[in-house]
Amino acid sequence: MATKQTERATPANDDAVPAAAGFTPPRWLGILLVVTGAAGLTAALTLAIERVHLLQNPDEGLGCDISPFVSCSGAMESWQGSLLGFPNPFIGLMAFPIVIVMGVLALALVRMPRWVWSTFTVGVLGGLAFALWLWQQSVFELGLVCPWCFLVYMTMSAMAPTFVSWAIGSGAMVAPAGLRRFVARWGEWSWVVSLALALVIVLVIVVRLPDIPRFLLLGY
Repeated sequence: MATKQTERATPANDDAVPAAAGFTPPRWLGILLVVTGAAGLTAALTLAIERVHLLQNPDEGLGCDISPFVSCSGAMESWQGSLLGFPNPFIGLMAFPIVIVMGVLALALVRMPRWVWSTFTVGVLGGLAFALWLWQQSVFELGLVCPWCFLVYMTMSAMAPTFVSWAIGSGAMVAPAGLRRFVARWGEWSWVVSLALALVIVLVIVVRLPDIPRFLLLGY
């Protein structure tokens, strides 16, 4: 079902909407930001706690180490698990609260200037790119899937296409006029992009790592 977009109308030019007026997403998008931000923060917090536990007890397994192919510790102990020199979950602990705050502001109908939304949109796109890179590394290089990381993949797949389409289509994100018009026209179908992205992530895991669905369904 197509999602109602209350602020999709794109001005003919940037001067049509004064920068001082600001932008605010529709409330349903605020709810999406709060829910996905909370899900991502839950995953990041759990992974951070598990990482600390692993450092303190290197010989003990983690609760999310279900099999050799479904494992948190395998991802944590790889170089990909600390790309910036510290555990990746700490990035989520910093980033996902911002998503929740922006969602709460949207629910309160707080209007914010274009630069705020543009900066946030760049961050959301960066988060999606980072999550997809980690997914690719996990599936194709490490040969395993971290359950809490999988929640982050799904979270970003649900949030990013929908939010970015609103930001560009409404003019809240700096973008070429032609792109704004295109997104404003078709942005209500952004949920299809989210669904397709989630399906690709799942299907690639199933095809590339067939031991995972066999273990989950048959127990061996």
